[in-house]
Amino acid sequence: MAATIQELIKKGFSIHFKGLSPAFKQKIGIIAYHFGSLDSFLSATKEDFENISFIGGEKPVKLTEIDFEKIQNFQQSGLLDSKLSIQENFVKILITEFVNRQLQMIESLELETLNINPILAGALNLDNEKDLIRYYVYQAISRSVVTSVGFLVQNLILYASEYVHEGKDDELGEQTKWDIVVEKINEVKAYLEIKSGTNDVNKAQMHHYKHEMELIESQGFRAFIGETYGKRNDKTVTHGLMKQYLPDWEKRTLIGKELWIFITNDENYHQKLVEMLLSASKQILDNETIIDKIENKIKPILSNFRLKYISYDQFLKSLW
Repeated sequence: MAATIQELIKKGFSIHFKGLSPAFKQKIGIIAYHFGSLDSFLSATKEDFENISFIGGEKPVKLTEIDFEKIQNFQQSGLLDSKLSIQENFVKILITEFVNRQLQMIESLELETLNINPILAGALNLDNEKDLIRYYVYQAISRSVVTSVGFLVQNLILYASEYVHEGKDDELGEQTKWDIVVEKINEVKAYLEIKSGTNDVNKAQMHHYKHEMELIESQGFRAFIGETYGKRNDKTVTHGLMKQYLPDWEKRTLIGKELWIFITNDENYHQKLVEMLLSASKQILDNETIIDKIENKIKPILSNFRLKYISYDQFLKSLW
């Protein structure tokens, strides 16, 4: 199951250290399962790690000095906080990964990488470098966010409860392609297809999901399409397709807060989630907004433009 102390430790290492070797990941995986609380892991000493053993006394891993240094670095990084709940810690590390990816993308932007289209510039009446650069910088960031947010949302769901695991890890993972599976004690197992937006489904996909749902339901399980925000009475294209092509669509869908309640058994989790996201992002961004970061990046790009080009017209001609 996903939202456990052990998974939190493993996920935290993978975010704090990029490009960990498979051997070290395996060691961390073994070590993580020897701790029952986050506080005990964060306060563990070198001697504690050296004394980890199986019931028969065998040592499960052999740690090098470099391994110990990495573990200590991670313990002291502040990425995990023993005063927060497991879910709060997952939100913190997931939003850290997400925001840092966007900040890296913003920092990497240069005039030459904006892929400016002179035809579009004319069509949108972008007749000066300031408006042109601002438009293309925001467009680049929007593409990056749209690409990343689906993964973020799916992970926020995956790590919101100990009863959730990835569909690919399920016993039916090779037969079906559901995003997540929910297995609560004394409840029928449920398979969920997660949509991060309210208009993410077309007619062909709806027919496919109906077929997949019927396969799952024929084996005695439940199946749902879940939308991560919005309301059931929203007039969206997706809801129109559900009503038209998905029999009993109200019983086979979880819309907005219904999804988060189903996952967590908490009537207010959707509100708590937004609060946790805001709290975590404020720390990462030093109380600035992503807009502040973008505007700060526009300034040097604009300065570089004015150093390289005598006029806006000269720049546009250089694109042909």
